[in-house]
Formats: sequence, C-alpha cells, structure tokens
Amino acid sequence: MSDSDEPAVSLASSIGALVVTFLVVTPVSGTLLGFNWTQAVLIGGFAGSVAVASAWLTARRAGGSD
Repeated sequence: MSDSDEPAVSLASSIGALVVTFLVVTPVSGTLLGFNWTQAVLIGGFAGSVAVASAWLTARRAGGSD
C-alpha cells in the first residue's frame, strides 16, 4: 500500500469501529443489561470512542511509527 492510502484506511477503520461498536453495545446494554435507552446510548458512545482509539493505535502500530 502506498503512503497516500494510509489516512483513508485509518479513517475507514475508525469509522467502522465506531459504527459496529455502537450498533452492538447500545442494543445489548438497553435490552439485555436493563439500562434505560439514554444510558444505553451513552454507554454505546463511550464504547465506540474506545474502539476508535484502539483502531487508531493499532493502525499506528502496524504502520511502524512509534
């Protein structure tokens, strides 16, 4: 992969991590764990931000930059 594709791949993985995590964590916390929906959305948003940070760190580590 060339250097010009790296930011697009990192952005795509970040958006993918955010969307998938939010869509999984929010319904699980709202239905299975018994939180109200406001709490479930906040938990999903927090989990999504942690997933984005993890995806960013993984992409950075895979790129070889420390």
